[in-house]
Amino acid sequence: MKRALITGAAGFCGLHLSRYLVKKKLSVFGTYHACRPDSLPGVTYYPADITRFTQIESLVKKIKPDFIYHLAAMSVPRLSWKQEKETFDINVLGTVHLLEAVRRHAPHARVVFASSVQVYGRRFRKNRPVDESDLIWPESPYAVSKAIAEHVCIDYAGRFGLGIVIARAFNHLGAGQSLKFVFSDWCRQIALIEKKRKKPVLEVGNLDARRDFLHVQDVVKAYELLARRGKAGRIYNIAYGKTMLLKHYVDFLIRNSKTAVRVQIQKQRLRRNDPPIMSGKSNRLRALGWKPRMTPTQGLTELLNEWRAKT
Repeated sequence: MKRALITGAAGFCGLHLSRYLVKKKLSVFGTYHACRPDSLPGVTYYPADITRFTQIESLVKKIKPDFIYHLAAMSVPRLSWKQEKETFDINVLGTVHLLEAVRRHAPHARVVFASSVQVYGRRFRKNRPVDESDLIWPESPYAVSKAIAEHVCIDYAGRFGLGIVIARAFNHLGAGQSLKFVFSDWCRQIALIEKKRKKPVLEVGNLDARRDFLHVQDVVKAYELLARRGKAGRIYNIAYGKTMLLKHYVDFLIRNSKTAVRVQIQKQRLRRNDPPIMSGKSNRLRALGWKPRMTPTQGLTELLNEWRAKT
């Protein structure tokens, strides 16, 4: 069996990717940092701190993976302003550690680096879909850290011939998403309102922004495809290809709520510097045979039902 290593396997996308790779008949190994995830058949978990080279080197040397999916990251952009050093330690230094371990002990491995469309930054302010030929212009410590890590990947691919592919995914949603992200927060609020544990008010921020969202299942399928067929040293956008107002998703939740809910915009939730539109093209990825099979609202429904079951 081919062996796959997922860094950050305990995270939202990591758990979905783990299940998908097991279905693909791969032998799956995953790292976690703070909390060990519940046991998943077919997955072997190892504790690892990506900022400690000896831990990562030992793991890569032991597993000698055929495929590596580097998802471990400080992944919430708004938190990076207050956790700048931690963001760079994890997202940049952690990537250097992993690739150096790969160079020494698994140079044959195919590596997918999970970057972010946040690296485009100010380019989104042109109000047109971005593609991989656009120059990047990051606007947050998180985005800068991902941009630097991308250059590390390109350097290792060029200097050492490693099979590294860079994936820039737009925001994705589905069951298991952290409360640090807006959709999970909204769904939890709805679930609490339905059980009369919260006033029937959905507290939100700016609803006039247009965003390109994906179902997490389509993202993990893109990662798996890129590991097999992506060109080393190349960048690939993962985009649904259609933007919707955030208000559309709030309206969807209101329609699917089991009780009457009113919406209240709160000033502390507004992010005034966010670009009004974030959209992209994924022609390179689609040329490999990928296309989204699920809708963002399917992911939102799954997330809402999950919070209903948990609250």
